[in-house]
Amino acid sequence: MFRHILVPVDFSEHSKVALRLAVQLARAHGATLTLLHVGSEPGLYVGGPDIPLVLVAQYEEMAAAEGHEVERLAREEVPPDVTWRVELRDGYPPETILAAAESTGCDVIVMGTHGRTGLGRALLGSVTERVLHHAKVPVLVTR
Repeated sequence: MFRHILVPVDFSEHSKVALRLAVQLARAHGATLTLLHVGSEPGLYVGGPDIPLVLVAQYEEMAAAEGHEVERLAREEVPPDVTWRVELRDGYPPETILAAAESTGCDVIVMGTHGRTGLGRALLGSVTERVLHHAKVPVLVTR
């Protein structure tokens, strides 16, 4: 029986599918949902020839906008009979998701995957795969 479900959301269609599944599980078990959004720390933004560096003020604006977006997503996707909350954290996504899973005391992590294979997965790594290998609770993956 699940009492607390952690759902990392990055606004992709894959994370929305995972959220919808998590809502079904929450309803079936009377569980609480935590929608977790992991943003990058300001120092992790890198500029390039055509990409300006993100200033701290801009970062704070982006973080606030992302927080509002998670709230909007929850209001749209989570029915009123399911208890939910939003958690915003900055950092490296796999580590941050794992830390949130531990600190929130969740029973299961429900997350989507982009389904990359081959070179794309090798070059970019897989947040979901890292969470799967290191989580101390079950991880349910959707695609």
